[in-house]
Amino acid sequence: MKDLQDLMENTPSPMILSTYVCETCEEIVKVAEMAIAGGPDKGKMERFYMGCKCEDLVLAKRVIENDRKARMNRTKDIFDQNSLVNQSLLKATFENYIPPSAELNTAKQSLVSFVNEFNPKKGKNLLLVGTYGTGKSHLSYATAKSLIANGHSALFLSVPKLLTKIKDTYNPNSKFSENDLLEYVAMVDLLVLDDLGAEYTNVKNSSDNWTTTKLFEVIDSRAGKHTIYTTNLSSVELESKVNARNFSRIMDNTDVVPMNGRDYRKKSF
Repeated sequence: MKDLQDLMENTPSPMILSTYVCETCEEIVKVAEMAIAGGPDKGKMERFYMGCKCEDLVLAKRVIENDRKARMNRTKDIFDQNSLVNQSLLKATFENYIPPSAELNTAKQSLVSFVNEFNPKKGKNLLLVGTYGTGKSHLSYATAKSLIANGHSALFLSVPKLLTKIKDTYNPNSKFSENDLLEYVAMVDLLVLDDLGAEYTNVKNSSDNWTTTKLFEVIDSRAGKHTIYTTNLSSVELESKVNARNFSRIMDNTDVVPMNGRDYRKKSF
């Protein structure tokens, strides 16, 4: 005990050389120098930094990211893309979409640029709108596949199937809760909500509608992240279908991509 006390009494205090504010962690950092108290380097002056939290921030960020990945891995089985996506879409790519018109070629290039410029930290939305069969689902699914290939997380869901999935969690035998599902939907780097406006709504009681409430929760949870919507409805029809509040959220930070033309699926007929 005495040896420890002697060591503490004989250990010199560090000498503060300077102070500064760290640009990364914004903490006041003291640059200090002190002689090594023992060992082969005894007496050698060593410089160190007191107060910097950068290493702690890096560690905390890593813990948060690992936790996010773990939660996503636990819940990604909720969505089996092979069963939720129409079989005709599973092979959809940018390469096998041949636009039959200048407008649809422009739309294709907009989606290609979306992938090339994708930054998960800078959310941007697209609304693909136009007549039936022009390739809205094809291009949005190709976008999701491309981003997954680039190491991002993406989820493609038709709105009716998403709402069905939410209702499935109400089953007492469900392995997942509604919160699990909505958390996963909120976390993915890109969410594609296909066929917006095709969902069932209770037109007799629009002020108290489960569908529009759940849509709001999903759309609101995507604030700051990337979401692609597709619809066959006009702006007036869509606003009437999803209600004004949801429509306003959908259009926030959203670029409209027109996709009108003859039915792409019937091109060989």
